[in-house]
Amino acid sequence: MADKVLRCAIYTRKSTEDGLEQEFNSLDAQYEACAAYALSQQHEGWVVLGARYDDGGFSGGNMERPGLKQLLVDIKAGQIDIVLLYKIDRLTRSLADFSKIVEVMDNAGASFVSITQSFNTTTSMGRLTLNMLLSFAQFEREVTGERIRDKIAASKKKGMWMGGPLPLGYEVQDRKLVVNEPGAEQVRHIMRRYIALGTVPLLVKELNKQGYRTKVQRRASGPHKGGCVFRRGTLYHLLSNRIYRGMIVHKDNVYDGEHEAIIDEKLWNAVQERLASNACGSSRRRMRQHPSLLIGKVFDGAGRAMTPSHAQRGSKRYRYYVTRPEEVDGSAAWRVSAHDLEQLVCDQCARRMSDKRFVLELLKGGDFEVADFERVRGNANLLVEQLLNGKFNDRASLLEQIVQRVDLHEDRVEVAMCGTAIGRQLELALVAETQLSITVPAIRVRRGHQLRLIIPGKESSRIAPAQRDDKLIALVAEALEARRLVETNPDKSLASLASDNGRCRTRLGNLAKLSCLAPDIVKAIVEGRQPTGLTAKSLSKVTLPLAWEGQRMQLGFK
Repeated sequence: MADKVLRCAIYTRKSTEDGLEQEFNSLDAQYEACAAYALSQQHEGWVVLGARYDDGGFSGGNMERPGLKQLLVDIKAGQIDIVLLYKIDRLTRSLADFSKIVEVMDNAGASFVSITQSFNTTTSMGRLTLNMLLSFAQFEREVTGERIRDKIAASKKKGMWMGGPLPLGYEVQDRKLVVNEPGAEQVRHIMRRYIALGTVPLLVKELNKQGYRTKVQRRASGPHKGGCVFRRGTLYHLLSNRIYRGMIVHKDNVYDGEHEAIIDEKLWNAVQERLASNACGSSRRRMRQHPSLLIGKVFDGAGRAMTPSHAQRGSKRYRYYVTRPEEVDGSAAWRVSAHDLEQLVCDQCARRMSDKRFVLELLKGGDFEVADFERVRGNANLLVEQLLNGKFNDRASLLEQIVQRVDLHEDRVEVAMCGTAIGRQLELALVAETQLSITVPAIRVRRGHQLRLIIPGKESSRIAPAQRDDKLIALVAEALEARRLVETNPDKSLASLASDNGRCRTRLGNLAKLSCLAPDIVKAIVEGRQPTGLTAKSLSKVTLPLAWEGQRMQLGFK
């Protein structure tokens, strides 16, 4: 027996995930072969450590591998004397990476052994043999990559789908995309609603509130992905994905695909035009140049068009709408506070659309079901929220469509709304053009050479902004549903439940933990009494204690 004990670590790697779900896979085979070799060297003092360093589904072309990273950390800490490998290309297929690994091993006084390749790195011939083996391993990897890339390019040129995340609206049969009609109709609905709402953030809010979820991507190994709420990046990709027009894209080239299109050309072009007009470089620049919501829509008591203006006093800027100078023909010009007028229009339009009678007025004369009424009411509430609490760009986009003109008079302000445009926003088909009007009292006073309009009762007419966070409430509801699912299936694991219900296993587990919120915290969230900083995003990331008192302290309820 040898006097010195040599601690051996076994490193295994497989480039793909195929077969890793098997009870005895390639990593296990590599490990047992190396362990048997170490046992044959027991007389030399070789002892295999208990820790395993496995990288299943990781390429040898880089060092971004969790098993390899942990191995190098333990080598630096002096815990390993010998690294056992089945073949040298299991460690790396890159000469540059190999030099980095060897440097770490040399500094720690460690070495490695390939059990199927016999050479001694202490001699110049052994080092030459090793470098030749690594050169051929790197060459093999690069040639294989080139061959695969050429095959993908040639296949896509013929219109073939070459895998990847499965687009919503399609399924795979015989390695070809076929239309899944329920999913295809959901894609059409998303694109139509984008045209109606005008912006992706509004579309995200509506889809998630109505319970839409992303497509579940089922994988042969590991947890399924998807089944989550929509996010802006997901929708931008969906709205611009040429697959829905029956095309296949490879780099900058577009080819006719073998699969059937699910979006017609008219809808596709409308969506692309809206995306282009909403692009950051153009829309935001326009908004900065014209920071007013009612440009081109305001007219004074003499029917003359009014234009935005402003006055600067110190660091404070005051915005107005004034009669266009070229239309002032001797009579006094009109002026009104832009902030007051815009607030008035937003509040009154929101007040009108939040009234149930408003929806009935639009539905008048047509056949509709109770479910249709509730659906339209839900869409109307989204528009109300946008008008009262939405971002500037979102409110400007909505007012551009639903407000035809704003007429100022000596004793009132009249707002003409386009019922047809509102119907499109509410997903309501209106037979004929419908115009709706709102009248608000006002007072005209003279200020120098101008007639100024004062809008009284501004504060009383304002609808109090809702404090309820719909996303936060939806997250709590989803957590309680996850808890119900777990409790009604006590004999099933989380992985089985996620697979059976098309859910992400990790998200289902997080939701189940989140369902243990204290009842008074849940009640406060539903009533909109949560702390200001508590949002769906922050709650989903926090690790909550089981004790309710600790939850209250951590979330800011105490």
